[in-house]
Formats: sequence, structure tokens, C-alpha cells
Amino acid sequence: MKRLAWIVGCALAIAAGSRAPASAQADPELAANWDLRAGFFIPEREVSRRAEGDLWFTIGAEKAVYVTDRWKGTISVDYYGSGRTYNIPIALNIRGESQRLRYGAGAGVGISHDLSEGQTGFHYNLLLGYALTEGVNPLTVDVRYMFLSTGHGQLNGWAFTLGYHY
Repeated sequence: MKRLAWIVGCALAIAAGSRAPASAQADPELAANWDLRAGFFIPEREVSRRAEGDLWFTIGAEKAVYVTDRWKGTISVDYYGSGRTYNIPIALNIRGESQRLRYGAGAGVGISHDLSEGQTGFHYNLLLGYALTEGVNPLTVDVRYMFLSTGHGQLNGWAFTLGYHY
């Protein structure tokens, strides 16, 4: 029954999302202030590295919903994992930038599967990064510490990403 509910939920999300691109193109505010990133994740725990490897894949998207001169409030969705072990954190973040240095923190929920079972827990992240280029669409390099309250620390670790802002 859970599997059927999951499949139906995914189908509804895809159906709802398929209508979003047309309206996003018409709404310039929705199409602006996105950060897309991809890179690798290094789990803290040896048990996780032994089971799934030393380097895992990570990808994420972040949308600024409140912007001031040096600070912005964002919402983000990420994925990091390898094989059957993964976390999908959904977080509210505060991000700052001074010169080209980037920093911030965020908290939210993590939908995960550790080495033994699927779990949902409290997630937080800490960010330190640098804008490699200046201008409207900078390239960024970031280091994030990702924490998840469940899973005995199996999904805690460091994410190293290259990002693009548009």
C-alpha cells in the first residue's frame, strides 16, 4: 500500500510540475534567483564509506525568496547518496555574501534511506563558498556540512559542489 501511495504521489508531482514550465517562463520572478549545483559528497562514517564508497554524488537547487544587499533567504532541495543510501534534504536557509565569499546555514527535513531503512529526520547544513566569477550569473564553489538527525550519523558528511546562479 505504501508503494502504491508513493507511485501515485510521484505521478501527481510530475503532472503538476509539467504545467509549471509554461507559467515559469511567463513569470520573470519565478525564473530568477536560482542556484543549481552538482558535485560529490564524502560521508563522515566509515561504515557508510565501506558500504557505498568514499565519494557519493550530490545535486541541488536553491531558490532565493527574500533578497537584501548581502543576505538572502532561500529554500533548497538537494540529493546526495550512493546506491540505496541517500538523503533528500528540503531546507530553509539564510545565505550571505561579502566580496566573493559565501556563507550560510539552513535547517529543514531530510527524507532518507540509511544502510538499513528509510527514515525522515531533522536536517541542517552549514555553507562556506566562493564566487569564482563576478557578474549576473556567477560560478560558485561551495563546501557544505550536511547533518541528519536519524541514521546514527550514516548520512552526515561534507558536500563539495560547483554551482551556477541565474
